[in-house]
Amino acid sequence: MGMPWFRMYGDMIDDPKIGTLNDKQFRLWTSLLCLACQAGNGGNTNLTVAEIEWKLRKKISKNLKVLLDRELVVLKNENSDKQTIFVNKWEKRQYQSDSSTNRVKKFRNN
Repeated sequence: MGMPWFRMYGDMIDDPKIGTLNDKQFRLWTSLLCLACQAGNGGNTNLTVAEIEWKLRKKISKNLKVLLDRELVVLKNENSDKQTIFVNKWEKRQYQSDSSTNRVKKFRNN
C-alpha cells in the first residue's frame, strides 16, 4: 500500500492542461491520482483500463483519451499482456518528504 495522501498544488488552477478539463475529466484525473497514491509505485496505478472501470464503476475511455492527449497520464506495458495507467511527472510532484524530526531537534538545540 502506498501513502495515505498525495500533494495537490494550488497552481494547477492556472495550468491549461488541468484548468480546461471538464468536471468528468477532472474527477477522473483526481481519481487516477488517488489510485496511483494507493498503489505506491511511482505514479503507476498498477491497474489496466478495464480494472479502473470496474473500480470506479463507470466507463472512462472517452475522458481517459483527453488525459492521454494532454499527457497527464500515459499507458505503459507492465509486461506482454498488461498495460497500466501511469500518472505523468508523479515523482517530480510527489517526492518523498524528509523527516522533520532532525530539523526540529536542530532548531531546539539552537
